[in-house]
Amino acid sequence: MTRKIWLFIGGIAVAALLIMLQLVFIVREGEAVVVTTFGKPERGLTESGLYNRWPWPIQRLYRFDQRIQSFEGPFEQVLTRDGKNILISLYAGWRIIDPIPFLERVGSPEQAQRNLEGLLRNYTSATLGRHAFSHLINVEREAIRFDEIEAEIISAMQTEAHDRYGVEILFIGINRIGLPEAITERVFDRMRAERTELAERYRSEGESEALRIRSAAESQREQQLARAAAEAQRIRAEGEAAAAESYQVFTDNPELALFLRKLDALETIMTNQASVVLGTDMEPFDLLKGSGAW
Repeated sequence: MTRKIWLFIGGIAVAALLIMLQLVFIVREGEAVVVTTFGKPERGLTESGLYNRWPWPIQRLYRFDQRIQSFEGPFEQVLTRDGKNILISLYAGWRIIDPIPFLERVGSPEQAQRNLEGLLRNYTSATLGRHAFSHLINVEREAIRFDEIEAEIISAMQTEAHDRYGVEILFIGINRIGLPEAITERVFDRMRAERTELAERYRSEGESEALRIRSAAESQREQQLARAAAEAQRIRAEGEAAAAESYQVFTDNPELALFLRKLDALETIMTNQASVVLGTDMEPFDLLKGSGAW
């Protein structure tokens, strides 16, 4: 009898638990839930926690992953502002922020991705139509405007993605860029021509600068030579003036001049302790005649 009572109590507990599970539900972290009443959306929940509900078939729960999801668009051809064809592929990240319109207008993450790919394709084409080819492919890093183009696309997509699908676009980036085969060679030829023209300009500027430096150096050289020549002329004039004074002394006293010349000759002959046997009557040895040392 006691066993039957416990089985009855256990059955009541299980039934109560099942009824309780039909009256409450849990929203997990990173999850969005839509509660519908007789098929009509009533509540959209994005905060985790425990919530009450009416049991099925009165109310039904639709659960969606609210974490960030990403996709890559197709590698497609678009036209730039200056009429150039370019191949481009972008990636995007999104998440559900308003689950009710998401349920009503999208229904599943797979369909959301397809819808967002269409938006991305349209706004990419419209945005690149406002930018020149050089903003995407250029030898000058400063001319490339990837950040500006990505910001314009995400700004244009954001409002429509939220209002139509209940999702938020978190990021957009350019993944790949290419050129159609028909124009690749022409682009490379133009880039080579631009680099050749730039090299020629630098070479011309370098030659002009070298000519200027050579001219300045030549001018400075001529000025220094002129100053050196003037200084040499001045020193020469001073030397000639001093020599003229010495010559005047010799003119006034020729015996002194002869004596000094003999001394110079004697000094030259007697260098390095030379031994000379000559008579004292021969110049310049006649200076030794009558010397006290002899």
